[in-house]
Amino acid sequence: MNYECLIAGLPELSPSMPAPMSMEDLEMLLEETLSNQDKEQLRLMKAHATTGACAFIRDWQHFNRDLNNLLTVQICRKHGLELSKHIIGAMPDDVDASVTEVSAMSNLYERERAIDALRFAWLEDRTRMVFFSLENVLAYYLELSLLCRWDILTREHGEQVFRDIVADFKKGIKID
Repeated sequence: MNYECLIAGLPELSPSMPAPMSMEDLEMLLEETLSNQDKEQLRLMKAHATTGACAFIRDWQHFNRDLNNLLTVQICRKHGLELSKHIIGAMPDDVDASVTEVSAMSNLYERERAIDALRFAWLEDRTRMVFFSLENVLAYYLELSLLCRWDILTREHGEQVFRDIVADFKKGIKID
């Protein structure tokens, strides 16, 4: 099914901008617009399923697995850990230089931003020559979810979470 009107009406996304809409708003819009078959594909993607999923979803799941494996290899090598215990599935044959560069970042915040930028770039590359299709809709959903994640990951939010963890920890310690 073609989704010209849906896709043309969605706000543009960029990895350097805040999310222009909430995931709830997008999900309501997709519930009203997608065919039942395409709603099932969205459900499979959200469930991280590969069985019964379209090629785009399978490729996305494999990309994420490979990206995580490559990052895990770098961490295991750095800390002298055994690879076989930490790798899921098969290792990809090629190691992208950008993954090596990202894994070497010492600032955790910047590293996580860079990892999501790699994900965003993969989605953009994958849908560059595909227009008004389910792939575009699914890629938009994933890109928006990345942006929404960063909207809540502010310094203030992180500090509050840290304070809550410390407070919970202190409650658990009984001083005699």
